[in-house]
Amino acid sequence: MPDEKYADLPLCRLELDPDNPRLPRDHDWASESENRLLQEFFQRYNLIDLARSIADKGFTPRRAEALLAIDHPSKTNRYLIVEGNRRLAVLKLLTNPRARAVVGATSGEWSQLAEEASVWDLNDVPVVVYPDKSALEDYLGFRHITGPRPWRPEAKARYIARLLGNDRTIDDVVRRIGSNHRTVRRFAEAHAIFTQATEEGIPMDQAELGFGVFYNALDQDGVREFLGLGRQIEIRALPVDPVPVSRLTELAELVGLLFGDPSKGTDRVITDSRQLRKLGQVLASGPARANLLRNRDLERAWRISGGGRDELIATLREIRIQLAEVNGQAQEYSDDGVIKEGVLRIYNLANETAERYGVI
Repeated sequence: MPDEKYADLPLCRLELDPDNPRLPRDHDWASESENRLLQEFFQRYNLIDLARSIADKGFTPRRAEALLAIDHPSKTNRYLIVEGNRRLAVLKLLTNPRARAVVGATSGEWSQLAEEASVWDLNDVPVVVYPDKSALEDYLGFRHITGPRPWRPEAKARYIARLLGNDRTIDDVVRRIGSNHRTVRRFAEAHAIFTQATEEGIPMDQAELGFGVFYNALDQDGVREFLGLGRQIEIRALPVDPVPVSRLTELAELVGLLFGDPSKGTDRVITDSRQLRKLGQVLASGPARANLLRNRDLERAWRISGGGRDELIATLREIRIQLAEVNGQAQEYSDDGVIKEGVLRIYNLANETAERYGVI
């Protein structure tokens, strides 16, 4: 366990971390003011529920739940909060009317909560101070990737990429954060492809917001073939430009299918993450893929790919299993009139279906 010191520190000496994985990646947050960071947390996250809790109960966490900090790298007698930025943001807003005005927390409820919170001593905050961020890596990785307080998928991917960027291997990161190889490989690859797309000028704003969809799409066999990706199991470290140069057009098309392309006036074709399996099947079929890219109708393209046939075969298999169960109970209920009527209806429907398929 790294050396650490526990103390109640003045709130005014605690600062938000501009390198927090929750913050959008396409911005230099280190150059921004504390108020700008506070405004981003206020706009991006729903802080009001946390504010209600602190106003009602105060802020007296046990040691294990204290804010986690390091000495500020460039400011004397200041601390950078590495874990607990949302809680710190709420504490600043509840105790500082100027901060509330700057971020736009001017609703009556915020003012009321600030008044209620004034009965608590929020000027000194329980903090555990660590020597540096590396001493916190294992804890943060477990807590927010594997453990009880998961980050959003994009933040997870960014954090894993940060760990791998320190010349660590997939095996190293798996051991440090208590995750599994498949999860770490998937996040590392998704981050690398996202970065590659951004550097190629592909609009990724919506992909960042819907990173979970992007991440899961890359796990579909048809999508991987479409992008020319290698075998995921062979990833040993942070990938660099996983999509071949010859498939960058396909990468832009995939992003457009998942999130739309305003520059072309096209909408997304995926409206539910459960459709990703269909998308993968369509992209694996030449005729279906061409139809999708031309008409942007996923259901139609999926049927062209044979998806309707596969679904029908699965339905027939399930019906056969259920009929076998019914048949097994025939002797026990052979005199039940309601059951006989139900069986007759199935018999008539089965005959009609068989005639349509030309099997009788």
